[in-house]
Amino acid sequence: MTSRRRLTLNWFLQSRLKLRHLQLLVALDKQQRLQLAADSVGISQPAASKLLADLEEAMGQALFDRVGRSLEVNLYGAILTRRAHAILAELEGARDEMNALQDGHLGRVAIGSIDAPAILMVTAAVVQAQTLYPRLEIEVQAESSNVLINQLIAGHLDMVLGRPIAEQSGSHYVYHEIGNETLLPICRPDHPLCHQAELTIQQLQAERWVLQARGSRLRSRVERLFYEAGLQPPERVVSTNSLLMTLAYVTGSDAISIVSEAVARQQAACGQIAILPLSVALTAGAYGLILPSQRPPSPATATMLRLLFPDALTPVGLA
Repeated sequence: MTSRRRLTLNWFLQSRLKLRHLQLLVALDKQQRLQLAADSVGISQPAASKLLADLEEAMGQALFDRVGRSLEVNLYGAILTRRAHAILAELEGARDEMNALQDGHLGRVAIGSIDAPAILMVTAAVVQAQTLYPRLEIEVQAESSNVLINQLIAGHLDMVLGRPIAEQSGSHYVYHEIGNETLLPICRPDHPLCHQAELTIQQLQAERWVLQARGSRLRSRVERLFYEAGLQPPERVVSTNSLLMTLAYVTGSDAISIVSEAVARQQAACGQIAILPLSVALTAGAYGLILPSQRPPSPATATMLRLLFPDALTPVGLA
């Protein structure tokens, strides 16, 4: 059993930490079986067992709990495993950038965004980037802020346009506020409620709804809207975090929903949905640019930041 001790400065040099240790940690995090993890990194099980034992000895802590034939990461192991994911992702990123330069490309940038900035900012910047830098590789991932920030911390995204989350320490990222996300209620174009001049929240309580899952920011905002009016939230609710499912369900039924204003106006302009004339203004709160605090922007990321914020004297995130 390892003896617990505090790690000293440059402990990873003194313990001769190798990339193979990090690869094994990531593999164990995914596989949870020593043999499967060993196979995935191309070593034998005895070699994997020795690597893990050497690492736990160097750390002075057990990193995994043995549960039957499985290995479940514990609190100490989770800290090192999270860093291992980020380090390996950075090295993969270095490979991509160097290969891109060799091939005459500008590089690769991975952007995460919630709905409003994806429509208002990211799309225009990507269109411009493809015109100015046709060999720049761009990936855009649309998800909730908490999912995107976890991807950013793990090194899989270069920037996020979203909202900071209370559960994550701000030491992992820096946040630059951009604006507020306005919400609008929507329905199918021939819904009976469309013909009214103005709707109150009381009139919407008995309607069928499609909303994000319980606990999400948007779902909580809608529920609070009813509580503030002295009402219980709607009972007939279909829950989904898929915007595509939300729009499809609204257009194919009598259900209503609340989505980002950018999404609502885009879909309404195409004739896919109608915006309900609700008397109450809704907002999901502020959003902004989120960048990793300990990872400087790559040349490709810096290029996208300049396109996203063309009016800034110093582009956001590059100060």
